[in-house]
Amino acid sequence: MKSNQENVSAEISESGLILTVTAAEHPNFVGLLNAGFMVNIRVGESVKIFACERLGIDQAYFDERIQTLFLNSKPVDDPVTAVVKDGSILALSAAMPGLVGAVFRKGGKYRGLRGSITHPDENEVTAGKTGWVTVKLFNLILKELGPFFLETGVWLKRETIQAFFADRFSRLAGDIQSVNLNGKELAPQALLKIENEEEPVYIKIVTDQLNP
Repeated sequence: MKSNQENVSAEISESGLILTVTAAEHPNFVGLLNAGFMVNIRVGESVKIFACERLGIDQAYFDERIQTLFLNSKPVDDPVTAVVKDGSILALSAAMPGLVGAVFRKGGKYRGLRGSITHPDENEVTAGKTGWVTVKLFNLILKELGPFFLETGVWLKRETIQAFFADRFSRLAGDIQSVNLNGKELAPQALLKIENEEEPVYIKIVTDQLNP
């Protein structure tokens, strides 16, 4: 995956919540993204530009691996003409099994069965202002891209972070090397009650290169 996201979040640099974890256990934190994550980014561009140039997903991976796209709950056939706007919800999935998977696959031969629920094409694709977009990853896409997004940084609701660690703290605490919130070192227990007035919280989970 690319690491050059044109993401407003990147301007935050070392602020926000930064967790350093052991490399081998990094995939165990992907569950933080189960409900989706938020991105503060340039909007008004096509789904494909948003995914590949803004989020940093490799174009070949996007074309070949991501077979099903939903924009605001509507299946997308052409990611070049579907436009991401402020408040959009974009879901990315690998090919789903059976007839359902064939019907919802982008540009699939059974797309006509969807009727009016297909996301309409939009003629004007022009970059606009920054805005919030929610990204949801499903099945293998979550497993494969989740670590990438956690390491580059995403926005999550505070209650999402707290609920995740409340259910898994005893199992994951030993894998957390450090917790840093806005430049201040905290004990791992602080993840159970994040004192931050901002909503949502910007979070990065990076690996401890000294302890692979």
